[in-house]
Formats: sequence, C-alpha cells, structure tokens
Amino acid sequence: MASYTRGSASKFWEKVRQLLTVNPESNTGVPITGVYRTPSPGSQPETYVRPSTKHSDVAQNYYFNRDARRNYPRLAVYSQNDVAKLIAASHLKSITAGDQDTSKESTTTEITIPEKLELTEVIASSPVLYSADKLPPAPPTLLTYHWKKSKDVDDPDPGVYWPMKMVS
Repeated sequence: MASYTRGSASKFWEKVRQLLTVNPESNTGVPITGVYRTPSPGSQPETYVRPSTKHSDVAQNYYFNRDARRNYPRLAVYSQNDVAKLIAASHLKSITAGDQDTSKESTTTEITIPEKLELTEVIASSPVLYSADKLPPAPPTLLTYHWKKSKDVDDPDPGVYWPMKMVS
C-alpha cells in the first residue's frame, strides 16, 4: 500500500517512533512533497481574472457613496412644537383590534392635533407608563446581587453636593 505521508526525519527516529507508539502502522500525517497537491497552486500558468461587478464600474460608483470616513449622519432639527405633536399623537390608536368584525364598512375618525402645543403641557398630560408600583420589564437574569453598605469608609455628610455611597 502506497503511503502519501512521510515518516520520521531519519531511520533511527522512525524505529524509535515505531517502538514507542501504540499503533506502529500509524503515520505522521505530514504529506510527501512531490505527491501532495500536484501541481501546486502557485505553479499554475493561468493568471487570475477579477470578476466584473457593479462595484467595479467606475462610471456609476461614485466615491462619496463609498467614503465611510465622511458618511456623517444627516442633521435633523425638531422644534419643541414638533416634539409635542409627536408625543401627543403617540397615544392615538390607529389600528383596530383583530377580534372586531371587519366585514362591516369600517368607520375612520380623523383626529386633529392643534397647531400650537406646549411641550410641558403635553408631557404633563401624557399617561404615566411606569411608576414605583408598575415597573418596566426587566430582562431575566440568573444572578441576584445582594449589595451591602461598605464598612470601610464613613458615610459622607448629607449636605454634600455629590454624595458617594460605597457598596460591596
């Protein structure tokens, strides 16, 4: 049976390998240079031809579209009136529930939002989504932490501008 892998570097080390291995018939796994991948990929006479794509077309591939260094986000300016309208319109329901009968001709009501809105009034009148009793959903976690107040440092004065609390 012809082997496509070479043995040890010398006959002495080959005998040592055969004596010390569990299976003397196993090979080293190093391929023989003249047999493996003939002809080698580097010796092939063909030259590489780059496939043409729409990105290699210079006529319709402008540099400013590809320039990631100057691809800044576009500037958008919103006034307080615009933000107030968006907040006021976010509570309006535009899609009917799925269990209602849709065979009847659906009636749509058009709700107009006043042109001049005060942002503070809209925020104050918007319903509170979360409170101390109704907290937002939290991702599930397997670890629970029990923080304890550190005994290494004294508590800062209560009137300090930037109080720090040490926990461990």
